[in-house]
Amino acid sequence: MKKVLLTLPFLLLTPPQMVSAQIINTCNDFGHFDLLIDVVPPASDGASFVIDSTGEFPVEAGTGNTIVPADLGDFPGGIHKTDDPGWLVAAGDLVANEILWFRALGALRYWDKDAQQWLNAPPDGERIRYFGATPPAVVISGTPQEKAFYAEGTIWSSEGLSGPIEAPIEAFIGGIHAHLDFCLEASDGDCTRPGSSATGQPSTGAYLIEMQLFSKAVAGNGVQQKYIDSKPVDVILNNGLVADQCGEAIGALVLPDAIVDESAPLRAAGILIMTGP
Repeated sequence: MKKVLLTLPFLLLTPPQMVSAQIINTCNDFGHFDLLIDVVPPASDGASFVIDSTGEFPVEAGTGNTIVPADLGDFPGGIHKTDDPGWLVAAGDLVANEILWFRALGALRYWDKDAQQWLNAPPDGERIRYFGATPPAVVISGTPQEKAFYAEGTIWSSEGLSGPIEAPIEAFIGGIHAHLDFCLEASDGDCTRPGSSATGQPSTGAYLIEMQLFSKAVAGNGVQQKYIDSKPVDVILNNGLVADQCGEAIGALVLPDAIVDESAPLRAAGILIMTGP
């Protein structure tokens, strides 16, 4: 059964490092970049965290999630690791010392370049680990076990989530510009150990995790949460895909009906549209 993935070009502007759009047909040309998070209206009760307000990133068709591609190993830190995307909140959008947090969602998904499909399980039990910060209260008075819990990082696997589901990114001091570490590890790997070999040999492909940005700041009435949580974000982490292979993975999210089965049709069956997993 032969399948063809029809891809369209997607425009990506990576503020503030780039001044012109480029075609998204890969995940490994972006380098060090940030995702802009607007607070609308700024620093106000009931304001919303808005991801990619200018619409520069592609959007997943089924969920409306913003899709942000990154390349493991694109920056110093070792193979199977990256600190992109960074998180950028402009001056005035929050109040001093308010903390931007992330919330892990869903489970790990894997793009099989040969099958041309997003799968609900990677081939060898791979995991994505993300190292947020430790909450201030835990830093000040937490037990050794609580501190170790946050130091282990948040893990996405095919089975779901483990570790801290919520963790801080950074406190707002005139703005936020934070780059935290993503790491891909094989089933026998451990990203908490030093050295590039500690990650093992995870499979080539793209790995998708879902997360959300929020703050625990309290509104002026002292009761309600001050800010409305962001919509979820899909972060695609590329491990070894080249040329337009990662663009195909993005295309399958943006245009899920674009995988066409070109094998001989069954009698009176016509053309079968493969909608993916």
